Amino acid sequence: MPLVEITVPEGTLSEAAAEVLQQQVADSVLKAMELPRTDFFTAATWVYVREAAKGLATTGAGTPPGVLVVVTPLEGFLTPERNEALSAEVTGWVREATGPDTVVWLVVNEVPEGNWAVNGGLTRRAKIDEFVAEAEAEAEAAQAGRAG
Repeated sequence: MPLVEITVPEGTLSEAAAEVLQQQVADSVLKAMELPRTDFFTAATWVYVREAAKGLATTGAGTPPGVLVVVTPLEGFLTPERNEALSAEVTGWVREATGPDTVVWLVVNEVPEGNWAVNGGLTRRAKIDEFVAEAEAEAEAAQAGRAG
């Protein structure tokens, strides 16, 4: 939570470029969802880059497609404004990695409450809110410790 899948035409990205793009997109998604960048939340943000082999992806016009980014968060974290900001930022990262003329499609598929499970247990919004509150309390305590 969240899950991101990036599909690129075969040969579009080097392994190093894919790794950088994965990190940039993960950071953008966490920011858009207003989740803290803690070990817990970064480890729970999965980003896959998949290559579509030549001839296995096309547009209706028979031309190669651009890059497809599918973001799958739990429902309720992304407002229309956050979706717009996320789309703009991710499009920028993809074009930085692939070229300024790349067509980028970003699709957000929100998962309704009660439909996301990890290791056999449902992940609920209230539990995530608890993790966020804990992370914020730890950050405040650390900041107070540095100030004092």
